[in-house]
Amino acid sequence: MKKAPFFYILMLLLSFNFSRAQESRSVPINPADPTFREKYSHLNFDGKFYLLAAQDDVNKYYMADFTLFPDKFERVYFLNLVYGSGMIVNIDGDLSQDRLWFLVNKKYSEKEAGTQFDQLREKTHKAAISFTAEEKADWMLKNDKFN
Repeated sequence: MKKAPFFYILMLLLSFNFSRAQESRSVPINPADPTFREKYSHLNFDGKFYLLAAQDDVNKYYMADFTLFPDKFERVYFLNLVYGSGMIVNIDGDLSQDRLWFLVNKKYSEKEAGTQFDQLREKTHKAAISFTAEEKADWMLKNDKFN
């Protein structure tokens, strides 16, 4: 009879440890923290627009080189395309930064994510060269949520 409480306590401890082992590991991503940004400032894009910087059990975390977007219109236009993409999620809304952070669920391959980044960048470039200054200003009035 005295073995029963010991057995239940042992089972409880074992199940607790097992459930903790099943938790997903996550990478602490906090683009708002200057210390966090500094940690990744040395990464080289090697001429690419995007870079896989980190990953965990659920997501892959990318940085995009926003120096390739010379004005606010292009930055905002790109982020609006991201919001509609269904694959890429913006996790960094500070448009003053040269590198912005995004996440992509691990169900998408690096190639799929890269293709998406490149397509959205190309659409942004086309809009930047085809819109007149007046059209850009009008578009920004309607779509700029980053003021």
